[in-house]
Order: sequence, then structure tokens, then C-alpha cells
Amino acid sequence: MAEQLTDEKFVDVLTSSQVRLAAFAHSLVRPSADADDVLQNACITLWKKRSEYDADRKFFSWACGVVLFEVLKYRERTMKDKLTFDEDLIKTLAAEQVDHIDELDLCRQLLADC
Repeated sequence: MAEQLTDEKFVDVLTSSQVRLAAFAHSLVRPSADADDVLQNACITLWKKRSEYDADRKFFSWACGVVLFEVLKYRERTMKDKLTFDEDLIKTLAAEQVDHIDELDLCRQLLADC
């Protein structure tokens, strides 16, 4: 049986992932304000689906899946905009971001230390 997190622990895990999730959303959506809206919608969805989260899995990967879903919904709403990324590119960028998140965290930490 999948381990469930308490609401308090879920908020802790979500909050500690917020910067990385924001970076993920911003890497897939322009302009920045739209990426913020996508992230906000994703956080609402994450909260609503918190009972579906299996604590034996990595939270960030699961949350990125929800953010990606919100990005794709955003793309559908804005398809008339000629500067919108196509779905295959968004999925490729999302996979790359998740695969290299540890490296990006290290870079961000090293830059902060400079």
C-alpha cells in the first residue's frame, strides 16, 4: 500500500520544491507572468490530488508531471499565439529539466555562493 503524507508534511514537501518547480515552469512557458499562473494552477492541482501521491516516489518528479499537464493546458489556450512552443518541444524540455535538476540545483547553489 502506498504511504500517504499528512497535509502538513505535504505542504512542507511542496514548499521545499517550490523554487525548482518555478524554474521548471519558467523553462517551459513565456512570458514570466504566464509561467507564474501555470505554477499557481499546478499547486492547486497538486493540493487537490495530494491523496493520490505515493510517498515512496520522488515528489519532484510527480509534481513536474502535474506542472507539465498545466503547461499543456496553457498551450491549448494560447495556441493562437505564434510564439507558443509545440507539444513535442515542451515534453522534450520537461524531460531534460527533470533529468538535470540536480546539476541545476548545484549550479544555482554555486552561483549563490559567488
